[in-house]
Amino acid sequence: MVTTVKVTGTPVLNDIITVADLKTFCRVDSADEDTLMDALRQAAITWCEEYCSIRLGDVAAIAYADAWAPLGITVGPVQSITSITYLSTANTTQTLGASYYYSDLNSQIARIRFVSPPDLYDDALNRVQVNMTIGYPEASVPKPILQAIRILVGHFYENRQQVVTGTIATAVPFAVEALLSPYRLLHP
Repeated sequence: MVTTVKVTGTPVLNDIITVADLKTFCRVDSADEDTLMDALRQAAITWCEEYCSIRLGDVAAIAYADAWAPLGITVGPVQSITSITYLSTANTTQTLGASYYYSDLNSQIARIRFVSPPDLYDDALNRVQVNMTIGYPEASVPKPILQAIRILVGHFYENRQQVVTGTIATAVPFAVEALLSPYRLLHP
């Protein structure tokens, strides 16, 4: 069963890649462009995260499911599961003991399988919540992802308009996709 994942934490972007690093890459010497570079950094990070179904910076997240079926966590990488809660038949939130599930956090899509779990409350959705930490830790973001961010920021910086007249239209540089492909989560 594929789950819905809601990211509840926010990484510190300067711990992932600094504006100074991006300015150096783009050969920008003036502080006048700092606000723009910060906005482009956020856009590039978001683009990379969405393309790969990953998060940069270790952040808190919750995966929601309606039943005890095996779960695939479609955003990653999953660093740890902090708790699993569920809506009991008495319509109260309970914490599931660790002996009721197995997790595989090493697969590309993290998996959770349940063993003889308790019954769930019938009249609700999102009755199971997996609380976890996901994402590449800020200090451990793979270098190819950082390079993809630099290339995207450079591309965004040089091409600030939606349409550029007098040139041939180009897509996001192939180099970005080549750098990110090994980190892209492939959904079943």
